[in-house]
Amino acid sequence: MTSNMNEDDGFCIKVYSPGNFIAKEITINGGVHLGNNPAAGGFTDEQIARALAACVGKGKVIDNKQKWAGAYWYLRWACCFPVDAQKFCDRIRQLPFKQALEFPCDYRNIRELTTLSFMDHNPQQMDRVQYSKNDEKMFFQCREVALKLAEELGKAYLPTV
Repeated sequence: MTSNMNEDDGFCIKVYSPGNFIAKEITINGGVHLGNNPAAGGFTDEQIARALAACVGKGKVIDNKQKWAGAYWYLRWACCFPVDAQKFCDRIRQLPFKQALEFPCDYRNIRELTTLSFMDHNPQQMDRVQYSKNDEKMFFQCREVALKLAEELGKAYLPTV
């Protein structure tokens, strides 16, 4: 592997396949950008909170607690949110929402859904995601949430008028 980076520039690891990236030994002499680090082109907690607030509530894409599975699916891949359902919901509660969400994230409502066949496939490559016939209904619900969340997060980089 070659790099045009200086020794003090650090590195950014992007894994484009399902599963976890595991390294036994890493020596770091500079910055490392993981997850939703804005300096690495990611999103701030405020941007994620705004996007979720636009998606959660009656008449919105997350209109019940089970649909948080779609947010879990997308944020796990796009923003390196925790894979564990309990830790994911804990992370959501730490976000700076301007007001309480109508349907808060609760791991008891999504923990079984986070094990569905398609959750191990990156929703940012939706055309490659495979799902079982048994998971089809939930796949389309989660797909709808993931697409809307991606749209809302995309607004973070639009100029304000």
